[in-house]
Amino acid sequence: MPKLDYRNVESNVARCGGQPVVAGTRIRVATILACYRQGMGVEEIVQQYPGLRPADVHDALAYAYDHLDEIEAGLAADDEASVKSRLTAGDST
Repeated sequence: MPKLDYRNVESNVARCGGQPVVAGTRIRVATILACYRQGMGVEEIVQQYPGLRPADVHDALAYAYDHLDEIEAGLAADDEASVKSRLTAGDST
């Protein structure tokens, strides 16, 4: 089986903490996967993020499913950070 080339996905420590993003953007692969899991189709994701092309979304989803542990960890970290943020905001009121 040939190795896939994710030419529309890149990781750079200086962008989004090194998490994989669509090349040339700050749109994370994890964000695209989350949208897809919420029932959005490729065209809906492109409408939500006008800088994306359908090929970007397809590459991001392929990357996500081929690196699911990495992407799941990023989504879990986002969820944890969100909960901590809400708890901290609730404590200060």
